[in-house]
Amino acid sequence: MRKAKNKNSALSFEEALLNLETIVKGLEKGDLPLEESLAQFSDGVELSQLCLAKLNAAEQHIDKILQMEQGELVEKPLEL
Repeated sequence: MRKAKNKNSALSFEEALLNLETIVKGLEKGDLPLEESLAQFSDGVELSQLCLAKLNAAEQHIDKILQMEQGELVEKPLEL
């Protein structure tokens, strides 16, 4: 599993999300052996954590560049 984690860390958000979607679809079919299902689930958890980390980093970056006031950068939370 450590190799998968290292491999996943180099993925872009879009690649990680696509891989996660593929894993979810495979698990939803329910035709994988138990060991393979567990391995896929573990990879999916790692990918979801990676996606969340990348989204959090993007949100922080957006917060920092959202608005300038009086020549100083003012952080404002992103409202979705």
